[in-house]
Amino acid sequence: MTVARVNSYTKASCLLNMTQSAVSMQMKRLEEQTGNLFIKQGKSFSISPTGERLLEHAVRILKAHDDALSVIANPDIYDHIRIGSPELYASSFLPNALRRFYSRYPNSRIDFSTYMKETMLRKIDSGDLDIAICADMPEPFEKIYTEKVVWVASRCMCATKMNPLPLAVYPEGCHIRKWSINALEEAGIPYRIAFVATSVFALLSAVRAGIAVSPVGVSRVLGDEGVYTRLTNMPPLPDNTLSIVTSQNLRSQSAQTLITFIREEFMHRAKML
Repeated sequence: MTVARVNSYTKASCLLNMTQSAVSMQMKRLEEQTGNLFIKQGKSFSISPTGERLLEHAVRILKAHDDALSVIANPDIYDHIRIGSPELYASSFLPNALRRFYSRYPNSRIDFSTYMKETMLRKIDSGDLDIAICADMPEPFEKIYTEKVVWVASRCMCATKMNPLPLAVYPEGCHIRKWSINALEEAGIPYRIAFVATSVFALLSAVRAGIAVSPVGVSRVLGDEGVYTRLTNMPPLPDNTLSIVTSQNLRSQSAQTLITFIREEFMHRAKML
């Protein structure tokens, strides 16, 4: 690469801090394997078509070499972080945090998954996740976000006229599902499970279709008043809280930076509610 850049063995030897004979010997051995890499033109020379092809690979080879050394010398800059989150917050709350993170650690890798809370906690305990954003966590976990849970129906209000009341809810084990069923039973409102999904977007599709009502975090329906109606005559539900849970072995500075950005983003969104 250096000889091709300066078109001179003498100049290349100075730049590489090598003797000219050493540079010539290495180039001779390389050309024995590849063919002529340069074309002589009087006292100077130019790169040959074979040399051009090899040069393209040489650039990538040396970059890979330098990247490998940088990973070893600066592990935090090239970190690999595994994070889990509820789907709702992954799509709406995390983009700004991720943008800020990658502007500081552009060569890092994040493996992102959306799981139910129990699955995330198991993966944190087993070391298969580094960071998890979990709802309804007990003390002493830090609460980074709190929002109201509201009942929503479609604008046509079809589902609210049905008896028993059809519900669109998350699978068994979801705390919001448990809250909503307990609230309906305490209020004496008959209900039936009409639609079950792991995705908030799927739940809201059932609501839009008019086949069910659903309890969801208020942030998901803000600005969609023309699509959904909040039901104020339904029994109130507890606020949903989120906490950050981390693996005991999490030590990297880049991961701590990502946690800070996530915390700041959720706190900023909470002030906007």
